[in-house]
Amino acid sequence: MTANDIVYLFDINPATPSVMTVESGATIGVEVRGAFDDIHDIAAVPVPFTPACDGHPLAPITGPIRVSGAEMGDSVTVEVLSITPFGEGRNAIMRKFGMLADDFLAAKIIQCPIRDGKAWFGNRIPIDLQPNLGTISTMPPEGYKPSYAGAYGGDFDQKSAGQAGSIVHLPVLVPGALLFFADPHAVISDGIISGTGVECSVRLEARIILNKRRTVDRPVIETLDTVEIVGWGESVEAASADCARGAVDYVAANTS
Repeated sequence: MTANDIVYLFDINPATPSVMTVESGATIGVEVRGAFDDIHDIAAVPVPFTPACDGHPLAPITGPIRVSGAEMGDSVTVEVLSITPFGEGRNAIMRKFGMLADDFLAAKIIQCPIRDGKAWFGNRIPIDLQPNLGTISTMPPEGYKPSYAGAYGGDFDQKSAGQAGSIVHLPVLVPGALLFFADPHAVISDGIISGTGVECSVRLEARIILNKRRTVDRPVIETLDTVEIVGWGESVEAASADCARGAVDYVAANTS
């Protein structure tokens, strides 16, 4: 299955038809298309995560994927088995976006072809691949747009989320969970200063598990040596506080 070529990250909602139904424990192999695959002029892209971006062809999604038997109060686990970038990677400065939005006003895109196990920034500078998925999410009841992250997951652009070997736990908030993937990267920085990584398409293999009557109240990401708790808020400070509270609650609930 390839990414849905009609539905994009900024207009997905509970009424979006699912592209497949899977049983708990199923392993899926899908393609997730890069955020800029359908963008022909980066200067024409509205500011992301604003109403102007609703319905814009930015970040095509793979999904929604209905998980058989999933109900509110359950959770789903996504085990990323492999993730392989391919094609032409791109990094971009977008209008009024990123940490230095007022310093770099002109939109610009840099081609970063993927070859020999590296992303070649500007076709000149090799960067080791560390592929991940920027978005792993179940469906929020009110629809996804426009939001960065929340209890459902969303576009949290966390380096460890979606890397091979990572395990992501998400709550089920609508019947069937309606899981979706988007916004893959060949590599992404810790701070994502420009607001984009090396955006590219990937081939993803993942196992989806339904956990009946085992709820989580936020995304929890397991790696080989960490458990990471996702927080969110209207500011960096508010998101950090929410994350800290979530981490304390998680440790308290899982230790004696």
